[in-house]
Amino acid sequence: MRTFVVSDAHGYPELIHNALDHGDFQPGEDGFVYAGDLLDRGPDPEGCIDLVDRYATEVLLGNHEVGVMLDFAVYPQTPGSSACRQVLFDRVLSADPGRAWKAATCIEGVLVTHAGVSSRYERVFREQCQGDSSLLAALLNTTLLAAIRHELETGEWEEDGILGDHGPTWFRPRHSGLLPLSGLRQVVGHTWPMPELEEAGFYMVDPCAWLGMDDPERFRYAVIEDGKVRVQEGTLTPLPAADHARELEGAPCC
Repeated sequence: MRTFVVSDAHGYPELIHNALDHGDFQPGEDGFVYAGDLLDRGPDPEGCIDLVDRYATEVLLGNHEVGVMLDFAVYPQTPGSSACRQVLFDRVLSADPGRAWKAATCIEGVLVTHAGVSSRYERVFREQCQGDSSLLAALLNTTLLAAIRHELETGEWEEDGILGDHGPTWFRPRHSGLLPLSGLRQVVGHTWPMPELEEAGFYMVDPCAWLGMDDPERFRYAVIEDGKVRVQEGTLTPLPAADHARELEGAPCC
């Protein structure tokens, strides 16, 4: 079984379509983890949500979803994103726990989050989770949900806690002064790719929607298979109109 990881479509459903199409994603056979940030920037966040509702086996929260849920601005916040707030509550707070949107998942020993887990979690990972990435994912999920509920009830949250800059929806190696947690393979979005980190097992799949959509056929995603991670990026080759129509008629996912 392959598991696709896609993130940061930011209101551009085509960035999800392109990744799944390029990898020949097969619903019901392949897994699909969407690793956060469906909202803001692009014109169609509802289209992104519809795609992950139909095809994703797991959906993770990004900082833009958390921002809308907790009603704080995340630049650049598109005014229409607030219309998705109730949808987010339904997916995160009211959903069947088995289908609820969350902070993290573990696929074949690889931790997947929106932004990544930093070296600040070293002791938690080694001691509390005994170096087990699946236990770390479970702990992150429990902690994030509790923090979201607490903020909604009280308006308070800890800057150094899971909702802060060093948590798994916000961590950025370039800006935080921290490195990714060592000894843990991770697939993340949120930050444009840094090859030197990928060499150390920190794989980054943000397709960089902030660059604009002058090149709407581009893609970036990861595939986890047999315990290995492969990152794919590029631009789809446009098909002749007739061939494109035939492909769409037989496409399994789009």
